[in-house]
Amino acid sequence: MDGFYYDLEAFGEELKNIRKSLGLSQSDVAEQAFISRDTLRKIENGKVIPKQETLDLLSHLYKKDLNELLLKYRLKDYSTFFDIKSSLEKKLESGDFESLRDDIDRLKKLLEKGDMSLYYSKLLNQLLLTAESVFEKTINENYEKAMEKLQKAMEITIPNFSLSNYADFVYSDMEIRILMNMALLLKKIEGAEKSLEVLLFCLHNLSSEEWETRIRLYYNISYTYHILSLDEEALHYANLGIGTCVKNNILSGLGLLYFRKAIAEYNLGREEYKDSLSKSIHLLEITGQEKLIKTIMESCRKFYNLEISKENNMLVIKSHE
Repeated sequence: MDGFYYDLEAFGEELKNIRKSLGLSQSDVAEQAFISRDTLRKIENGKVIPKQETLDLLSHLYKKDLNELLLKYRLKDYSTFFDIKSSLEKKLESGDFESLRDDIDRLKKLLEKGDMSLYYSKLLNQLLLTAESVFEKTINENYEKAMEKLQKAMEITIPNFSLSNYADFVYSDMEIRILMNMALLLKKIEGAEKSLEVLLFCLHNLSSEEWETRIRLYYNISYTYHILSLDEEALHYANLGIGTCVKNNILSGLGLLYFRKAIAEYNLGREEYKDSLSKSIHLLEITGQEKLIKTIMESCRKFYNLEISKENNMLVIKSHE
């Protein structure tokens, strides 16, 4: 189940009311239903969608079919939101930042319609501010304004949020995405060390089902270790990302992860980098990301003296060192 399908805040509030009506504390429920108190806290705060097995355990204790109750909170008009969200993510992955404005305008029109739950409105506004932040960062190169947008996005659901105490809060997957984007801006504003600290926190606090964000985190962590010249660590997280893609049959992001793997192997003096680089280019060809292929080729030539070309339909990688 996808967290964006449901009004998790309202569902969590109803579960909290049921628990209290039965005279149970969170500790009581955790002990009797064999789930962690932290998991229950996240569910009641609308930060995570519970697994079916978890709801089955709680249903026995609460004497209600909570899987059926959850259906009451399914969002309307989700398909439009999902379409825009998917479009944004594809553009972010491919580097097509110029056309982000189209999706930003679509989000604004959707919000102008109104007639939606408060939870849905919050999601849309967070997605809108995140997209606007990426636009400010990539097109206008205004990092301070980009950070302001993300701060506003986070305050929609965590009013007291601050980067100075970011570790004090419990996050939904959407909030983790916002925090990840903040970490990427911190790389520009405060440096790679602070960025890495926040990215690793995001990885630790992301739900296990959120594969797409996890893959992005692995990529960004690998790249940040690369910036810090810690190539063994960069290789480790690139491999974790590749393994996650393969395990979940996700092609998106795999080409870029193989590029990160290739560069780490190259810096470590391992000949396998050629195979990884070839896989990277091949995967990007399959997914039609010609712009990224061009960027990778230019980067290899400029920073690593590696010339990538095609001869008789075969990829040839030559080092000019």
